[in-house]
Amino acid sequence: MKKILKAALVSALCLTIFSGCGPAADTAKPAANDKAFLTVVDDTGRTVVLEKRPERVVSLATSYLNMIDAVGGKIVGRASSKIGEMPEAMKNVPEVGFVYNINMESLIGLKPDLVIANKNQHEKFLPLLESNKIPVIAINPKTYDEVKEKLVLMGKIYGVPEKGEAVAAKLDQQVKAVTDKLPREEKRVVIMHATPSSVTVELDNSIAGCIAKMLGFKNVAVGATPIKGKPEKTPYSMEALVEKNPEIIFITFMGDSEEIENRLRADVKSNPAWAALEAVRNDKVYLLPERLFLLNPGLNYPDAVKYMAKTVYPEVYKDDK
Repeated sequence: MKKILKAALVSALCLTIFSGCGPAADTAKPAANDKAFLTVVDDTGRTVVLEKRPERVVSLATSYLNMIDAVGGKIVGRASSKIGEMPEAMKNVPEVGFVYNINMESLIGLKPDLVIANKNQHEKFLPLLESNKIPVIAINPKTYDEVKEKLVLMGKIYGVPEKGEAVAAKLDQQVKAVTDKLPREEKRVVIMHATPSSVTVELDNSIAGCIAKMLGFKNVAVGATPIKGKPEKTPYSMEALVEKNPEIIFITFMGDSEEIENRLRADVKSNPAWAALEAVRNDKVYLLPERLFLLNPGLNYPDAVKYMAKTVYPEVYKDDK
């Protein structure tokens, strides 16, 4: 798919250190009373009180499983998944439907004492879960700091806060090992998100945008007005792109490769200005894998950082596996 998309974009064109990307607050705090186990303010702004340490946890997002596993946590149910990594101990756990199509009857039938949900995809289920007296914490980590924050939260949920903190510290070490090798230069980049129906541009608070910032790249879209309801994206503007003239174009994508190829061809052919872009002239157009740059990479954040760094500086990381 990578080769198809890159070839589609580039051939059509021819025809015509280290920071966590913003502050992250500690969302878990001592319980409001001595009897409760934990009080959490989740990413919806709701205050969730866990009266006791949860023993029957269900995760509605598979991207959270490696964080749960990292602190030694167990689950009794999870969303189904066709992509991404699955901890071995969680492969045979009962499934409650795909992330985007949760079977609420199956979920409630597991009698969970905590559901960990994705804020964007599962907020509509909160009233039903709450009416069944099932505590639910809705989160939506994207940036590196948010992932570390949620690792600490997972540790607190399972009663082992020190494990979450230790895993977060290990991620810092792994990321530093990558960023310490970077040349001290600034690269102008743009991150485009392609679907069969549209093209948008990603800001610093997207996964790819955060990683670009961690690597010291200058995202030329910073400062642009976000799309309503999609704070990590801004509308695609050829005029703005020509003005900023990025040295590198990264593309994240979701959907059928042929449909996206046709979309990119149509966009490129309709505007010859593409051929003037420095990134295009120098063949610096790169596709970023979905598993690292669209799904929350969680514990694989250092891998995503290394992937982007190695893409831009292959000679620096040629000996890294």
